[in-house]
Amino acid sequence: MMTADALWGLLEQATDPALEPQLWAAMVAAHDPSAQATTHMDQGMRGRMLAGIFDLLLMDDEPRRALLDFEVPNHRSYGATLEGYRVLFEGLATVLAAQDPGNEAGRAALQARCARILEDIEARKP
Repeated sequence: MMTADALWGLLEQATDPALEPQLWAAMVAAHDPSAQATTHMDQGMRGRMLAGIFDLLLMDDEPRRALLDFEVPNHRSYGATLEGYRVLFEGLATVLAAQDPGNEAGRAALQARCARILEDIEARKP
Protein backbone atom coordinates (compact mmCIF):
# COMPACT_ATOMS: atom_id res chain seq x y z
CA MET A 1 0.00 0.00 0.00
CA MET A 2 1.34 3.40 -0.94
CA THR A 3 1.91 5.88 1.81
CA ALA A 4 2.17 9.59 1.22
CA ASP A 5 5.21 9.84 3.51
CA ALA A 6 7.14 7.19 1.58
CA LEU A 7 6.28 8.81 -1.74
CA TRP A 8 7.12 12.28 -0.42
CA GLY A 9 10.50 11.03 0.84
CA LEU A 10 11.45 9.83 -2.62
CA LEU A 11 10.14 12.94 -4.39
CA GLU A 12 12.22 15.14 -2.10
CA GLN A 13 15.23 13.76 -3.97
CA ALA A 14 14.03 15.58 -7.09
CA THR A 15 14.33 19.02 -5.51
CA ASP A 16 17.98 19.33 -6.55
CA PRO A 17 18.03 21.53 -9.69
CA ALA A 18 21.06 19.58 -10.93
CA LEU A 19 18.79 16.54 -11.31
CA GLU A 20 16.58 18.20 -13.96
CA PRO A 21 18.76 17.19 -16.96
CA GLN A 22 18.78 13.56 -15.80
CA LEU A 23 15.03 13.56 -15.30
CA TRP A 24 14.43 15.16 -18.69
CA ALA A 25 16.75 12.70 -20.44
CA ALA A 26 15.09 9.67 -18.86
CA MET A 27 11.51 10.93 -19.07
CA VAL A 28 11.35 12.67 -22.45
CA ALA A 29 14.54 12.43 -24.50
CA ALA A 30 14.48 8.63 -24.19
CA HIS A 31 11.30 8.56 -26.32
CA ASP A 32 12.07 10.05 -29.72
CA PRO A 33 8.50 11.19 -30.56
CA SER A 34 8.26 12.94 -27.17
CA ALA A 35 11.68 14.51 -27.63
CA GLN A 36 10.65 15.86 -31.03
CA ALA A 37 7.33 17.18 -29.71
CA THR A 38 9.05 19.10 -26.91
CA THR A 39 11.93 20.75 -28.78
CA HIS A 40 10.27 24.15 -28.30
CA MET A 41 10.37 23.90 -24.50
CA ASP A 42 12.85 26.03 -22.59
CA GLN A 43 14.10 25.26 -19.08
CA GLY A 44 11.23 27.19 -17.48
CA MET A 45 8.65 25.18 -19.42
CA ARG A 46 10.43 21.96 -18.51
CA GLY A 47 10.41 22.96 -14.85
CA ARG A 48 6.68 23.66 -14.94
CA MET A 49 6.09 20.31 -16.62
CA LEU A 50 8.09 18.51 -13.91
CA ALA A 51 6.24 20.43 -11.19
CA GLY A 52 2.93 19.41 -12.78
CA ILE A 53 3.98 15.77 -12.80
CA PHE A 54 4.94 15.92 -9.14
CA ASP A 55 1.59 17.55 -8.36
CA LEU A 56 -0.14 14.74 -10.25
CA LEU A 57 1.73 12.14 -8.21
CA LEU A 58 0.52 13.65 -4.94
CA MET A 59 -3.12 14.33 -5.88
CA ASP A 60 -6.04 12.36 -4.54
CA ASP A 61 -7.87 10.19 -7.06
CA GLU A 62 -10.80 12.44 -7.95
CA PRO A 63 -8.86 15.69 -8.54
CA ARG A 64 -6.23 13.72 -10.48
CA ARG A 65 -8.84 12.14 -12.72
CA ALA A 66 -10.51 15.50 -13.31
CA LEU A 67 -7.16 17.00 -14.32
CA LEU A 68 -6.44 14.07 -16.63
CA ASP A 69 -9.85 14.56 -18.26
CA PHE A 70 -8.42 17.88 -19.48
CA GLU A 71 -4.73 17.09 -19.90
CA VAL A 72 -4.87 13.82 -21.84
CA PRO A 73 -6.97 15.17 -24.75
CA ASN A 74 -4.88 18.35 -24.72
CA HIS A 75 -1.64 16.38 -24.94
CA ARG A 76 -3.15 14.06 -27.54
CA SER A 77 -3.46 17.09 -29.81
CA TYR A 78 0.34 17.47 -29.51
CA GLY A 79 0.92 13.82 -30.40
CA ALA A 80 1.22 12.31 -26.90
CA THR A 81 0.85 8.53 -26.80
CA LEU A 82 0.43 5.93 -24.10
CA GLU A 83 3.96 4.70 -24.85
CA GLY A 84 5.29 8.22 -24.30
CA TYR A 85 3.53 8.42 -20.95
CA ARG A 86 4.97 5.01 -19.98
CA VAL A 87 8.51 6.12 -20.83
CA LEU A 88 7.96 9.33 -18.86
CA PHE A 89 6.86 7.61 -15.66
CA GLU A 90 9.39 4.76 -15.96
CA GLY A 91 12.18 7.30 -16.44
CA LEU A 92 11.01 9.28 -13.42
CA ALA A 93 10.98 6.17 -11.24
CA THR A 94 14.41 5.03 -12.46
CA VAL A 95 16.14 8.36 -11.84
CA LEU A 96 14.58 8.92 -8.43
CA ALA A 97 15.28 5.35 -7.27
CA ALA A 98 18.96 5.85 -8.14
CA GLN A 99 19.07 8.96 -5.92
CA ASP A 100 17.87 7.09 -2.84
CA PRO A 101 18.59 3.38 -3.35
CA GLY A 102 17.76 2.49 0.26
CA ASN A 103 14.23 3.88 0.12
CA GLU A 104 12.41 0.73 -0.97
CA ALA A 105 9.10 1.93 0.47
CA GLY A 106 9.39 5.14 -1.54
CA ARG A 107 10.19 3.26 -4.75
CA ALA A 108 7.25 0.92 -4.22
CA ALA A 109 4.97 3.89 -3.50
CA LEU A 110 6.15 5.72 -6.61
CA GLN A 111 5.72 2.64 -8.81
CA ALA A 112 2.21 2.07 -7.45
CA ARG A 113 1.22 5.69 -8.02
CA CYS A 114 2.71 5.74 -11.54
CA ALA A 115 0.83 2.54 -12.39
CA ARG A 116 -2.43 4.06 -11.17
CA ILE A 117 -1.86 7.24 -13.18
CA LEU A 118 -1.03 5.22 -16.30
CA GLU A 119 -4.28 3.25 -15.86
CA ASP A 120 -6.17 6.54 -15.63
CA ILE A 121 -4.39 7.87 -18.72
CA GLU A 122 -5.04 4.68 -20.68
CA ALA A 123 -8.74 4.92 -19.81
CA ARG A 124 -8.76 8.33 -21.54
CA LYS A 125 -7.33 6.86 -24.76
CA PRO A 126 -4.26 9.00 -25.48
